[in-house]
Amino acid sequence: MAAALLLGMFKLAAGRLDLEKLASLASDPALHAPTLVLPLGVGASDSPDDTPVVFMHGMGDDGGNPGMQSLAKTVTARYPRKYAVALRVADGMASILEPMDRQLAEFVAAVRADPRLAHGFDAVGLSQGNLIVRAYVERVNDPPVRRLVSVCGPQEGIGTCPNNPVYELICPLWKLDKYGAGIAFSGYWKGVTDRAAYLAHNAFLPDINNERAVKNETYRANMRRLEEYVLIEAEWDTMLVPRETSQHGFWPWGAEYGRLVPLEKSEGYAGDWIGLRSLSEAGRLRKLLFKGDHLRFSSEWWAEHVLPVFA
Repeated sequence: MAAALLLGMFKLAAGRLDLEKLASLASDPALHAPTLVLPLGVGASDSPDDTPVVFMHGMGDDGGNPGMQSLAKTVTARYPRKYAVALRVADGMASILEPMDRQLAEFVAAVRADPRLAHGFDAVGLSQGNLIVRAYVERVNDPPVRRLVSVCGPQEGIGTCPNNPVYELICPLWKLDKYGAGIAFSGYWKGVTDRAAYLAHNAFLPDINNERAVKNETYRANMRRLEEYVLIEAEWDTMLVPRETSQHGFWPWGAEYGRLVPLEKSEGYAGDWIGLRSLSEAGRLRKLLFKGDHLRFSSEWWAEHVLPVFA
């Protein structure tokens, strides 16, 4: 009876969700990737590396938006031998309302439909898009990812509903069934006060973080094959709570807003659940920090710290 009542309440709330307002909020450029240009003095390089670069946008964004297109263009402007593309996957509203597994399936289809990616590629994920790309590496990786760049990604989940207009609209719906709401955010919500509920009911994040008792060796092996894994954190991030999730840090179990557990002190690192200790010990895991809010990095910072990854 209780389950039926909850389901009824959820459907009622979903029916009342103002999709027009949500679409309007999601189209706000402030929530999208920044529009960049190569700074003066940064010209074309004759680097022989021709590995393609794939970009995956975050929640509310669109592969066709100016910011995402500009990121791809900075790669080809700096390295003319390369092909770079911002995939048109789960664009706009779909990035908010579609579950993460469905978005991953669309990402796989888009990659395999592009013959220029057939021999492998480098990947850049922005915000939520990072989880799609990392899930691809772990579960699919065919064609393979060589280098993975994570920009402000909720790698260990998010521990509270972020303070921004999009989340303020969808969180009342999400709170009725945090792990089963059927929207993207449910896939990486982590309620640290109840570990058992998280492992039992979150279908996405505990899987790709290899947190359950039985470990998936393929996930670990595929991550270990990366030539480089770059984790980028925004020093003043107000979207990701805690912000250190972007570098695989999080609060300890049982202590919401507790003292942060950094990657290197985590169970997952000690057990090498997804190969992060192996990558670190091999010198293939790197952390970067920029001064700014969520995804609000500058063209100069991007050109100095990220573009060289693809050289």
